[in-house]
Amino acid sequence: MSTTMAGGHSEVKSATPEIQEIATSMKGEVESKLGARYDKFDATHFTQQVVAGMIFHIKVATGDADAVHLRCYQPLPHTGDPIALQACKAVGLEEELAVMSPA
Repeated sequence: MSTTMAGGHSEVKSATPEIQEIATSMKGEVESKLGARYDKFDATHFTQQVVAGMIFHIKVATGDADAVHLRCYQPLPHTGDPIALQACKAVGLEEELAVMSPA
């Protein structure tokens, strides 16, 4: 039985190919915002929240001990709008995935 509250974030899950695709599509914008370049950009974990669309919090490994956390918003399909990066931050790889507010 799921303990996720209606409208709340899901439990932390292992990244899927769909989540990796979202992370990869955000890589250039993340690099620009954080002033860094990442050779490695592997999504490891995520949470999701159903809103008027979907919010994803994604942990991405960027090195042996480094990671970034992303907050991405995927609008409802009928809008035709693309997924957007709302926030990102550099963290240590051991740091747990946290819910971030939009920047």
